[in-house]
Amino acid sequence: MITAILSITIITLLMYLINKYSKLKICPICAGVTLTWAWLLAGMWFGLLSVDKYELITAILMGASIGGVVNELKKLFLKLRNKKDNEKVEPVEDKLKDCC
Repeated sequence: MITAILSITIITLLMYLINKYSKLKICPICAGVTLTWAWLLAGMWFGLLSVDKYELITAILMGASIGGVVNELKKLFLKLRNKKDNEKVEPVEDKLKDCC
């Protein structure tokens, strides 16, 4: 568990520094969590890490990443839905202005 927390902290700080000097902006915390569970999963796959010791924290971090992705997709879909709703309302308003 301490290994995962240190990994998230170090990767987050590195991503923060990279974002400071880069045009491409990536969420440092998201990158820290995602890269941590990715290397933990790879370590378990190749037998470098004990599955019994690291499977729970890896699963929790993977779930947090999925939750973040779903939250961002929800925001995107709401923007798209509102854009489509606004497109439908404008022609009706234009027609009502010209009718009388």
